[in-house]
Amino acid sequence: MGFYDEMAEMVTELLQSDADGGLGQGIVQLKRETPGVPDPDQLWVPVEPSVETWPLEAVVRRVSQKYVDGTLIVATDNQVTFAVPEVVPAMTDLLVIDGVELAMKDLRPIPPAGTVVAYIAFVAG
Repeated sequence: MGFYDEMAEMVTELLQSDADGGLGQGIVQLKRETPGVPDPDQLWVPVEPSVETWPLEAVVRRVSQKYVDGTLIVATDNQVTFAVPEVVPAMTDLLVIDGVELAMKDLRPIPPAGTVVAYIAFVAG
């Protein structure tokens, strides 16, 4: 196992919920909606999208001043740091924080190249 694989495991352990001995807060989930595919013979029949959610080991806090740019990311936004989930997160996914669905303004893998050990996402605060 390489260094960054070990770091990813350590991040997951550190960001566990408070009840499990980690620093994680609240209930944070990654939510993905995938459009349904209509039957070609019955295009008029609506198809429900499929929805999947994954729990995240995460910590949520006000955005760090170093990330504030005044347009995309503002001082009242929240910064969510989370361990690598089962799926690769996408900007089209939603973060569900204590039951509230929030669209991501920005999503950054840490580190930006190589084996990802965590992600930082920014959402409206």
